[in-house]
Amino acid sequence: MANNQLKQVVINVSAKDFIVKCSEEFANFLDDDIALLSAGTKKVELKRFVDAYVKKTYENYILQKELKKLIKNINENVKTDDAI
Repeated sequence: MANNQLKQVVINVSAKDFIVKCSEEFANFLDDDIALLSAGTKKVELKRFVDAYVKKTYENYILQKELKKLIKNINENVKTDDAI
């Protein structure tokens, strides 16, 4: 069963704390990702944070393009199968 409790993750960017409330599962993932970005300190300089944001956004963009292409291919194959 899914855990609907919210967990807080504190992200320190340029000496300012930001609190993110999210599911426990995502919070654990986010904590790990922030630890990698900050070399375990959980403190990130603004430039590094923006660079990481741009990188993640680009990765998301590429994944969305691939997903749209995959969906298009699946839809075309389903139409082809229906015609048989």
